[in-house]
Amino acid sequence: MPPFFIPIVGFLLWIGLLAAVMPSLRLELNLADQAAAPHFFLSQLILILAWAFSGPLTAAILTGLSTLIVFYLCLGTRQPAFFLQVLEYLALFLFMVFFLYEIQKITNQKRLSLERLAEDINLTAEEIQKRIALKEALERKIERLLGLQKLSAELKDLKESDAVARRLAEHALRVLPRAEECAVYAIRPEHEELALLAGLRTDEASVREKEGTVFDQWVLKRCQAMMIEDARNDFRFLTDPGAASHALRSVCASPLVTENKVLGVVRASSRSPKAFNSDDLRLLDVISSLGAVHLRNILLYERMGELAIRDSLTGLYLNRYFQYRLSEEILRGASSGKPLSLILLDIDHFKRYNDEFGHAAGDLVLRSIATLLHGCLRSTDLAARYGGEEFVVLLPDTAKDQAAQLAERIRASIEAHRIVLRRTESRVTASLGVSSYPEDGRAKEELIWAVDRALYDAKEKGRNRVVVCTAARGRSKG
Repeated sequence: MPPFFIPIVGFLLWIGLLAAVMPSLRLELNLADQAAAPHFFLSQLILILAWAFSGPLTAAILTGLSTLIVFYLCLGTRQPAFFLQVLEYLALFLFMVFFLYEIQKITNQKRLSLERLAEDINLTAEEIQKRIALKEALERKIERLLGLQKLSAELKDLKESDAVARRLAEHALRVLPRAEECAVYAIRPEHEELALLAGLRTDEASVREKEGTVFDQWVLKRCQAMMIEDARNDFRFLTDPGAASHALRSVCASPLVTENKVLGVVRASSRSPKAFNSDDLRLLDVISSLGAVHLRNILLYERMGELAIRDSLTGLYLNRYFQYRLSEEILRGASSGKPLSLILLDIDHFKRYNDEFGHAAGDLVLRSIATLLHGCLRSTDLAARYGGEEFVVLLPDTAKDQAAQLAERIRASIEAHRIVLRRTESRVTASLGVSSYPEDGRAKEELIWAVDRALYDAKEKGRNRVVVCTAARGRSKG
Protein backbone atom coordinates (compact mmCIF):
# COMPACT_ATOMS: atom_id res chain seq x y z
CA MET A 1 0.00 0.00 0.00
CA PRO A 2 1.54 3.37 -1.01
CA PRO A 3 2.27 5.83 1.84
CA PHE A 4 -0.01 8.53 0.45
CA PHE A 5 -3.04 6.19 0.38
CA ILE A 6 -4.00 6.68 4.05
CA PRO A 7 -3.99 10.56 4.02
CA ILE A 8 -6.04 10.61 0.83
CA VAL A 9 -8.60 8.16 2.27
CA GLY A 10 -8.69 10.23 5.48
CA PHE A 11 -9.21 13.40 3.44
CA LEU A 12 -12.12 11.84 1.60
CA LEU A 13 -13.66 10.67 4.90
CA TRP A 14 -13.23 14.19 6.29
CA ILE A 15 -15.05 15.63 3.26
CA GLY A 16 -17.87 13.14 3.87
CA LEU A 17 -18.13 14.02 7.54
CA LEU A 18 -17.98 17.70 6.70
CA ALA A 19 -20.83 17.29 4.28
CA ALA A 20 -22.77 15.53 7.07
CA VAL A 21 -22.46 18.51 9.39
CA MET A 22 -23.22 21.12 6.76
CA PRO A 23 -26.87 21.37 7.87
CA SER A 24 -25.73 22.08 11.40
CA LEU A 25 -23.42 24.83 10.10
CA ARG A 26 -26.27 26.39 8.24
CA LEU A 27 -28.21 26.45 11.56
CA GLU A 28 -25.44 28.83 12.74
CA LEU A 29 -23.78 26.41 15.14
CA ASN A 30 -20.62 27.66 16.83
CA LEU A 31 -17.27 26.22 15.66
CA ALA A 32 -16.62 25.15 19.22
CA ASP A 33 -19.72 22.98 19.22
CA GLN A 34 -19.18 19.36 19.72
CA ALA A 35 -20.52 18.56 16.25
CA ALA A 36 -18.05 20.79 14.27
CA ALA A 37 -14.86 20.98 16.31
CA PRO A 38 -13.81 17.32 15.85
CA HIS A 39 -14.10 17.72 12.07
CA PHE A 40 -11.73 20.65 11.97
CA PHE A 41 -9.33 18.87 14.28
CA LEU A 42 -9.50 15.81 12.05
CA SER A 43 -8.78 17.95 8.94
CA GLN A 44 -5.63 19.38 10.47
CA LEU A 45 -4.51 15.92 11.62
CA ILE A 46 -5.00 14.57 8.09
CA LEU A 47 -2.93 17.40 6.60
CA ILE A 48 -0.12 16.88 9.12
CA LEU A 49 -0.11 13.16 8.32
CA ALA A 50 -0.17 13.99 4.60
CA TRP A 51 2.91 16.22 4.96
CA ALA A 52 4.60 13.58 7.05
CA PHE A 53 3.93 10.52 4.87
CA SER A 54 2.61 11.44 1.42
CA GLY A 55 5.35 13.62 0.01
CA PRO A 56 5.33 17.33 -0.90
CA LEU A 57 3.16 17.08 -4.03
CA THR A 58 0.28 15.07 -2.51
CA ALA A 59 0.38 17.06 0.76
CA ALA A 60 0.35 20.40 -1.11
CA ILE A 61 -2.67 19.30 -3.17
CA LEU A 62 -4.57 18.16 -0.07
CA THR A 63 -3.68 21.37 1.77
CA GLY A 64 -4.85 23.47 -1.15
CA LEU A 65 -8.14 21.60 -1.40
CA SER A 66 -8.70 21.89 2.38
CA THR A 67 -7.99 25.61 2.24
CA LEU A 68 -10.50 26.11 -0.60
CA ILE A 69 -13.17 24.10 1.27
CA VAL A 70 -12.73 26.02 4.52
CA PHE A 71 -12.57 29.32 2.60
CA TYR A 72 -15.91 28.37 1.00
CA LEU A 73 -17.32 27.60 4.44
CA CYS A 74 -16.07 30.97 5.67
CA LEU A 75 -17.92 32.77 2.88
CA GLY A 76 -21.01 30.58 3.15
CA THR A 77 -21.45 30.75 6.93
CA ARG A 78 -19.93 34.16 7.47
CA GLN A 79 -18.05 32.80 10.43
CA PRO A 80 -14.68 34.63 11.05
CA ALA A 81 -13.36 31.50 12.77
CA PHE A 82 -13.28 29.72 9.43
CA PHE A 83 -10.94 32.44 8.15
CA LEU A 84 -8.62 31.65 11.05
CA GLN A 85 -8.72 28.02 9.87
CA VAL A 86 -7.62 29.17 6.41
CA LEU A 87 -4.73 31.07 7.95
CA GLU A 88 -3.76 27.96 9.90
CA TYR A 89 -3.68 25.95 6.67
CA LEU A 90 -1.60 28.61 4.97
CA ALA A 91 0.75 28.77 7.94
CA LEU A 92 1.08 24.98 7.88
CA PHE A 93 1.77 25.09 4.16
CA LEU A 94 4.46 27.77 4.47
CA PHE A 95 6.03 26.06 7.43
CA MET A 96 6.18 22.74 5.63
CA VAL A 97 7.58 24.36 2.47
CA PHE A 98 10.30 26.04 4.51
CA PHE A 99 10.94 22.82 6.41
CA LEU A 100 11.15 20.76 3.20
CA TYR A 101 13.42 23.37 1.65
CA GLU A 102 15.83 23.07 4.58
CA ILE A 103 15.65 19.29 4.43
CA GLN A 104 16.29 19.43 0.66
CA LYS A 105 19.26 21.73 1.20
CA ILE A 106 20.70 19.40 3.80
CA THR A 107 20.03 16.43 1.50
CA ASN A 108 21.73 18.21 -1.41
CA GLN A 109 24.71 18.99 0.76
CA LYS A 110 24.93 15.36 1.82
CA ARG A 111 24.60 14.22 -1.79
CA LEU A 112 27.30 16.64 -2.88
CA SER A 113 29.49 15.43 -0.05
CA LEU A 114 28.87 11.83 -1.11
CA GLU A 115 29.63 12.72 -4.75
CA ARG A 116 32.83 14.47 -3.71
CA LEU A 117 33.74 11.53 -1.56
CA ALA A 118 33.02 9.11 -4.42
CA GLU A 119 35.04 11.32 -6.77
CA ASP A 120 37.91 11.41 -4.29
CA ILE A 121 37.71 7.62 -3.98
CA ASN A 122 37.78 7.25 -7.77
CA LEU A 123 40.67 9.70 -8.09
CA THR A 124 42.52 7.88 -5.33
CA ALA A 125 41.86 4.54 -7.05
CA GLU A 126 43.10 5.96 -10.38
CA GLU A 127 46.16 7.40 -8.68
CA ILE A 128 46.83 4.04 -7.07
CA GLN A 129 46.46 2.33 -10.47
CA LYS A 130 48.78 4.88 -12.05
CA ARG A 131 51.35 4.36 -9.34
CA ILE A 132 51.07 0.60 -9.71
CA ALA A 133 51.49 0.95 -13.48
CA LEU A 134 54.40 3.35 -12.95
CA LYS A 135 55.98 0.93 -10.51
CA GLU A 136 55.61 -1.93 -12.99
CA ALA A 137 57.02 0.24 -15.78
CA LEU A 138 59.96 1.24 -13.58
CA GLU A 139 60.56 -2.40 -12.68
CA ARG A 140 60.54 -3.30 -16.38
CA LYS A 141 62.94 -0.46 -17.15
CA ILE A 142 65.22 -1.49 -14.32
CA GLU A 143 65.10 -5.07 -15.57
CA ARG A 144 65.91 -3.88 -19.08
CA LEU A 145 68.75 -1.69 -17.84
CA LEU A 146 70.19 -4.59 -15.87
CA GLY A 147 69.82 -6.73 -18.97
CA LEU A 148 71.64 -4.10 -21.04
CA GLN A 149 74.38 -3.92 -18.42
CA LYS A 150 74.74 -7.69 -18.55
CA LEU A 151 74.72 -7.59 -22.34
CA SER A 152 77.49 -4.99 -22.38
CA ALA A 153 79.60 -7.13 -20.05
CA GLU A 154 79.03 -10.19 -22.22
CA LEU A 155 79.91 -8.33 -25.42
CA LYS A 156 83.27 -7.30 -23.95
CA ASP A 157 84.30 -10.95 -23.74
CA LEU A 158 83.45 -11.71 -27.39
CA LYS A 159 86.22 -11.47 -29.96
CA GLU A 160 84.41 -12.19 -33.22
CA SER A 161 81.88 -10.06 -35.05
CA ASP A 162 79.60 -13.07 -35.74
CA ALA A 163 79.42 -13.87 -32.03
CA VAL A 164 78.59 -10.24 -31.16
CA ALA A 165 75.85 -10.14 -33.79
CA ARG A 166 74.31 -13.40 -32.58
CA ARG A 167 74.31 -12.16 -28.97
CA LEU A 168 72.57 -8.95 -30.05
CA ALA A 169 69.91 -10.95 -31.90
CA GLU A 170 69.34 -13.24 -28.92
CA HIS A 171 68.94 -10.33 -26.52
CA ALA A 172 66.59 -8.46 -28.84
CA LEU A 173 64.34 -11.52 -29.22
CA ARG A 174 64.22 -11.94 -25.44
CA VAL A 175 63.38 -8.33 -24.51
CA LEU A 176 60.92 -7.83 -27.40
CA PRO A 177 58.37 -10.56 -26.62
CA ARG A 178 56.27 -10.02 -29.76
CA ALA A 179 59.23 -10.18 -32.13
CA GLU A 180 59.32 -13.32 -34.28
CA GLU A 181 62.59 -12.61 -36.08
CA CYS A 182 65.74 -10.63 -35.42
CA ALA A 183 68.55 -10.09 -37.92
CA VAL A 184 71.86 -8.24 -37.65
CA TYR A 185 73.51 -7.02 -40.85
CA ALA A 186 76.93 -5.49 -41.41
CA ILE A 187 78.21 -3.47 -44.36
CA ARG A 188 80.74 -5.21 -46.58
CA PRO A 189 83.35 -2.49 -47.23
CA GLU A 190 84.35 -3.83 -50.62
CA HIS A 191 80.81 -3.65 -52.05
CA GLU A 192 79.04 -1.21 -49.69
CA GLU A 193 76.25 -3.76 -49.30
CA LEU A 194 74.62 -5.43 -46.32
CA ALA A 195 75.60 -8.96 -45.38
CA LEU A 196 73.86 -11.09 -42.77
CA LEU A 197 75.97 -11.57 -39.65
CA ALA A 198 73.35 -13.31 -37.49
CA GLY A 199 69.67 -14.12 -37.87
CA LEU A 200 67.34 -15.80 -35.38
CA ARG A 201 63.66 -16.72 -35.55
CA THR A 202 61.29 -18.03 -32.91
CA ASP A 203 60.33 -20.95 -35.15
CA GLU A 204 64.04 -21.84 -35.43
CA ALA A 205 63.99 -21.40 -39.22
CA SER A 206 66.80 -19.57 -41.01
CA VAL A 207 66.60 -15.94 -42.11
CA ARG A 208 66.23 -15.88 -45.88
CA GLU A 209 67.24 -12.26 -46.57
CA LYS A 210 71.04 -12.57 -46.67
CA GLU A 211 71.54 -9.05 -48.04
CA GLY A 212 68.77 -7.31 -46.13
CA THR A 213 65.18 -6.32 -46.90
CA VAL A 214 63.78 -3.05 -48.21
CA PHE A 215 63.35 -1.98 -44.59
CA ASP A 216 67.04 -2.53 -43.83
CA GLN A 217 68.04 -0.61 -46.96
CA TRP A 218 65.81 2.30 -45.91
CA VAL A 219 67.40 2.45 -42.44
CA LEU A 220 70.89 2.17 -43.95
CA LYS A 221 70.39 4.98 -46.46
CA ARG A 222 68.80 7.41 -44.00
CA CYS A 223 70.82 6.35 -40.96
CA GLN A 224 67.81 6.58 -38.64
CA ALA A 225 65.67 4.18 -36.65
CA MET A 226 62.27 3.12 -37.96
CA MET A 227 59.11 1.48 -36.62
CA ILE A 228 56.28 0.25 -38.88
CA GLU A 229 52.96 -0.89 -37.44
CA ASP A 230 51.77 -2.51 -40.69
CA ALA A 231 54.05 -2.61 -43.73
CA ARG A 232 51.17 -3.47 -46.07
CA ASN A 233 49.58 -0.10 -45.34
CA ASP A 234 52.84 1.84 -45.76
CA PHE A 235 53.22 3.26 -49.28
CA ARG A 236 57.00 3.49 -48.86
CA PHE A 237 57.40 -0.28 -48.88
CA LEU A 238 55.34 -1.80 -51.68
CA THR A 239 57.09 -5.17 -51.86
CA ASP A 240 56.55 -8.07 -54.21
CA PRO A 241 53.88 -10.43 -52.74
CA GLY A 242 56.20 -13.32 -53.49
CA ALA A 243 59.13 -11.83 -51.59
CA ALA A 244 59.96 -13.07 -48.11
CA SER A 245 59.86 -9.51 -46.76
CA HIS A 246 56.19 -9.22 -47.81
CA ALA A 247 55.23 -11.53 -44.94
CA LEU A 248 56.65 -9.06 -42.42
CA ARG A 249 53.88 -6.81 -41.08
CA SER A 250 55.52 -5.13 -38.06
CA VAL A 251 59.11 -3.88 -38.30
CA CYS A 252 61.37 -2.25 -35.72
CA ALA A 253 64.87 -1.43 -37.02
CA SER A 254 67.83 0.67 -35.90
CA PRO A 255 71.20 1.42 -37.53
CA LEU A 256 74.49 0.33 -36.01
CA VAL A 257 76.16 3.74 -35.75
CA THR A 258 79.29 4.80 -33.92
CA GLU A 259 81.28 8.00 -34.39
CA ASN A 260 78.99 9.04 -37.28
CA LYS A 261 79.85 5.87 -39.19
CA VAL A 262 77.20 3.30 -40.12
CA LEU A 263 78.34 -0.28 -39.57
CA GLY A 264 75.07 -2.11 -40.26
CA VAL A 265 71.45 -2.58 -39.20
CA VAL A 266 69.59 -4.42 -36.42
CA ARG A 267 66.02 -5.39 -37.31
CA ALA A 268 63.26 -7.06 -35.27
CA SER A 269 60.12 -8.05 -37.14
CA SER A 270 56.85 -9.92 -36.83
CA ARG A 271 54.20 -11.33 -39.15
CA SER A 272 51.50 -9.69 -36.98
CA PRO A 273 50.57 -5.98 -37.25
CA LYS A 274 51.16 -3.52 -34.39
CA ALA A 275 53.63 -5.78 -32.60
CA PHE A 276 55.96 -2.97 -31.47
CA ASN A 277 55.68 0.41 -29.74
CA SER A 278 57.92 3.42 -29.20
CA ASP A 279 59.48 1.87 -26.06
CA ASP A 280 60.53 -1.16 -28.10
CA LEU A 281 62.13 1.12 -30.70
CA ARG A 282 64.06 3.05 -28.02
CA LEU A 283 65.24 -0.22 -26.46
CA LEU A 284 66.37 -1.59 -29.83
CA ASP A 285 68.19 1.69 -30.47
CA VAL A 286 70.11 1.27 -27.21
CA ILE A 287 70.94 -2.35 -28.10
CA SER A 288 72.20 -1.27 -31.52
CA SER A 289 74.32 1.47 -29.93
CA LEU A 290 75.97 -1.04 -27.59
CA GLY A 291 76.49 -3.48 -30.43
CA ALA A 292 77.93 -0.80 -32.71
CA VAL A 293 80.65 0.11 -30.20
CA HIS A 294 81.76 -3.50 -29.74
CA LEU A 295 81.46 -4.34 -33.43
CA ARG A 296 83.58 -1.35 -34.31
CA ASN A 297 86.29 -2.43 -31.87
CA ILE A 298 86.26 -5.98 -33.25
CA LEU A 299 86.28 -4.79 -36.85
CA LEU A 300 89.18 -2.45 -36.09
CA TYR A 301 91.02 -5.33 -34.49
CA GLU A 302 90.29 -7.56 -37.47
CA ARG A 303 91.32 -4.76 -39.80
CA MET A 304 94.61 -4.37 -37.96
CA GLY A 305 95.11 -8.10 -38.23
CA GLU A 306 94.37 -7.95 -41.95
CA LEU A 307 96.80 -5.05 -42.40
CA ALA A 308 99.46 -7.11 -40.63
CA ILE A 309 99.16 -9.96 -43.14
CA ARG A 310 97.79 -8.26 -46.27
CA ASP A 311 99.29 -5.89 -48.79
CA SER A 312 97.55 -2.49 -48.63
CA LEU A 313 97.79 -1.92 -52.40
CA THR A 314 96.54 -5.22 -53.83
CA GLY A 315 94.67 -6.71 -50.87
CA LEU A 316 96.65 -9.94 -51.26
CA TYR A 317 98.52 -11.60 -48.40
CA LEU A 318 102.05 -10.51 -47.60
CA ASN A 319 105.06 -12.71 -48.28
CA ARG A 320 105.71 -13.47 -44.60
CA TYR A 321 102.18 -14.81 -44.16
CA PHE A 322 102.61 -16.89 -47.31
CA GLN A 323 105.84 -18.35 -45.90
CA TYR A 324 104.03 -19.25 -42.67
CA ARG A 325 101.13 -20.92 -44.49
CA LEU A 326 103.44 -22.79 -46.85
CA SER A 327 105.26 -24.34 -43.87
CA GLU A 328 101.92 -25.41 -42.37
CA GLU A 329 100.68 -26.91 -45.64
CA ILE A 330 103.92 -28.86 -46.12
CA LEU A 331 103.55 -30.35 -42.63
CA ARG A 332 99.93 -31.18 -43.37
CA GLY A 333 100.87 -32.74 -46.70
CA ALA A 334 103.59 -34.82 -45.04
CA SER A 335 101.07 -36.25 -42.55
CA SER A 336 98.17 -36.72 -45.01
CA GLY A 337 100.15 -37.63 -48.14
CA LYS A 338 98.23 -35.06 -50.23
CA PRO A 339 100.07 -32.88 -52.78
CA LEU A 340 100.27 -29.12 -52.94
CA SER A 341 101.47 -26.79 -55.67
CA LEU A 342 102.92 -23.31 -56.11
CA ILE A 343 102.46 -20.80 -58.90
CA LEU A 344 104.92 -17.91 -59.15
CA LEU A 345 103.81 -15.04 -61.43
CA ASP A 346 105.83 -12.10 -62.73
CA ILE A 347 104.45 -9.23 -64.81
CA ASP A 348 106.33 -8.88 -68.09
CA HIS A 349 108.12 -5.56 -68.67
CA PHE A 350 106.54 -4.01 -65.60
CA LYS A 351 109.26 -1.34 -65.37
CA ARG A 352 108.06 0.03 -68.71
CA TYR A 353 104.66 0.91 -67.23
CA ASN A 354 106.26 2.83 -64.37
CA ASP A 355 108.68 4.66 -66.67
CA GLU A 356 106.13 5.46 -69.40
CA PHE A 357 102.95 6.15 -67.38
CA GLY A 358 104.19 6.75 -63.85
CA HIS A 359 103.96 4.83 -60.58
CA ALA A 360 100.20 5.42 -60.32
CA ALA A 361 99.76 3.44 -63.55
CA GLY A 362 102.02 0.72 -62.16
CA ASP A 363 99.85 0.49 -59.04
CA LEU A 364 96.76 0.19 -61.26
CA VAL A 365 98.35 -2.73 -63.10
CA LEU A 366 99.17 -4.48 -59.81
CA ARG A 367 95.62 -4.04 -58.52
CA SER A 368 94.19 -5.36 -61.80
CA ILE A 369 96.35 -8.49 -61.65
CA ALA A 370 95.32 -9.08 -58.02
CA THR A 371 91.63 -8.80 -59.00
CA LEU A 372 92.11 -11.31 -61.84
CA LEU A 373 93.82 -13.72 -59.45
CA HIS A 374 90.88 -13.54 -57.05
CA GLY A 375 88.53 -14.40 -59.88
CA CYS A 376 90.47 -17.52 -60.86
CA LEU A 377 91.20 -19.05 -57.44
CA ARG A 378 89.18 -21.21 -55.08
CA SER A 379 88.28 -20.18 -51.56
CA THR A 380 90.91 -22.59 -50.20
CA ASP A 381 93.72 -21.15 -52.35
CA LEU A 382 96.00 -18.40 -51.10
CA ALA A 383 97.41 -15.58 -53.24
CA ALA A 384 100.19 -13.33 -51.95
CA ARG A 385 102.34 -10.51 -53.19
CA TYR A 386 105.78 -12.07 -53.33
CA GLY A 387 107.65 -8.83 -53.93
CA GLY A 388 107.58 -5.96 -56.41
CA GLU A 389 105.65 -7.16 -59.46
CA GLU A 390 105.75 -10.84 -58.45
CA PHE A 391 102.79 -12.83 -57.07
CA VAL A 392 102.72 -16.31 -55.61
CA VAL A 393 99.76 -18.68 -55.30
CA LEU A 394 99.57 -21.57 -52.81
CA LEU A 395 97.28 -24.41 -53.94
CA PRO A 396 96.57 -26.97 -51.18
CA ASP A 397 95.49 -30.48 -52.24
CA THR A 398 96.37 -29.72 -55.86
CA ALA A 399 98.50 -31.88 -58.16
CA LYS A 400 100.98 -30.44 -60.64
CA ASP A 401 98.85 -30.97 -63.75
CA GLN A 402 95.88 -29.23 -62.11
CA ALA A 403 98.14 -26.36 -61.04
CA ALA A 404 99.50 -26.08 -64.59
CA GLN A 405 95.94 -25.82 -65.98
CA LEU A 406 95.10 -23.12 -63.46
CA ALA A 407 98.30 -21.23 -64.28
CA GLU A 408 97.42 -21.29 -67.98
CA ARG A 409 93.94 -20.00 -67.20
CA ILE A 410 95.44 -17.16 -65.14
CA ARG A 411 97.86 -16.30 -67.95
CA ALA A 412 95.12 -16.25 -70.58
CA SER A 413 92.91 -14.11 -68.34
CA ILE A 414 95.69 -11.56 -67.87
CA GLU A 415 96.49 -11.48 -71.58
CA ALA A 416 92.82 -10.94 -72.49
CA HIS A 417 92.39 -8.15 -69.99
CA ARG A 418 92.75 -4.58 -71.22
CA ILE A 419 93.92 -1.72 -69.01
CA VAL A 420 93.41 1.94 -69.90
CA LEU A 421 96.40 4.01 -68.83
CA ARG A 422 96.08 7.74 -69.44
CA ARG A 423 93.40 7.18 -72.08
CA THR A 424 95.59 4.62 -73.80
CA GLU A 425 94.48 1.02 -73.93
CA SER A 426 97.31 -1.29 -72.97
CA ARG A 427 97.78 -5.05 -72.77
CA VAL A 428 99.57 -6.75 -69.90
CA THR A 429 101.16 -10.19 -70.00
CA ALA A 430 102.74 -12.36 -67.33
CA SER A 431 105.14 -15.28 -67.04
CA LEU A 432 104.33 -18.12 -64.63
CA GLY A 433 106.22 -21.00 -63.07
CA VAL A 434 104.72 -24.08 -61.38
CA SER A 435 106.17 -26.50 -58.83
CA SER A 436 104.61 -29.18 -56.63
CA TYR A 437 105.16 -31.06 -53.40
CA PRO A 438 106.64 -33.65 -53.07
CA GLU A 439 107.98 -34.10 -56.66
CA ASP A 440 109.98 -30.86 -56.75
CA GLY A 441 111.01 -30.77 -53.11
CA ARG A 442 109.95 -31.72 -49.62
CA ALA A 443 111.22 -28.59 -47.90
CA LYS A 444 109.88 -25.09 -48.23
CA GLU A 445 113.11 -23.73 -49.64
CA GLU A 446 113.29 -26.47 -52.27
CA LEU A 447 109.76 -25.78 -53.51
CA ILE A 448 110.36 -22.02 -53.71
CA TRP A 449 113.66 -22.50 -55.52
CA ALA A 450 112.01 -24.91 -57.98
CA VAL A 451 109.12 -22.57 -58.84
CA ASP A 452 111.54 -19.65 -59.14
CA ARG A 453 113.63 -21.64 -61.66
CA ALA A 454 110.48 -22.47 -63.62
CA LEU A 455 109.57 -18.75 -63.76
CA TYR A 456 113.11 -17.92 -64.88
CA ASP A 457 112.80 -20.45 -67.71
CA ALA A 458 109.46 -18.91 -68.75
CA LYS A 459 111.12 -15.50 -69.09
CA GLU A 460 114.10 -17.02 -70.92
CA LYS A 461 111.75 -18.66 -73.43
CA GLY A 462 110.11 -15.40 -74.41
CA ARG A 463 107.72 -14.49 -71.54
CA ASN A 464 103.87 -14.69 -71.53
CA ARG A 465 103.96 -18.43 -70.93
CA VAL A 466 103.70 -21.11 -68.24
CA VAL A 467 106.62 -23.36 -67.40
CA VAL A 468 106.17 -26.39 -65.17
CA CYS A 469 109.09 -27.48 -63.07
CA THR A 470 110.42 -30.96 -63.90
CA ALA A 471 111.93 -33.36 -61.40
CA ALA A 472 115.36 -32.98 -63.04
CA ARG A 473 115.24 -29.20 -62.80
CA GLY A 474 114.09 -29.44 -59.22
CA ARG A 475 117.02 -31.64 -58.27
CA SER A 476 119.60 -29.54 -60.10
CA LYS A 477 119.89 -27.30 -57.08
CA GLY A 478 122.00 -29.84 -55.33
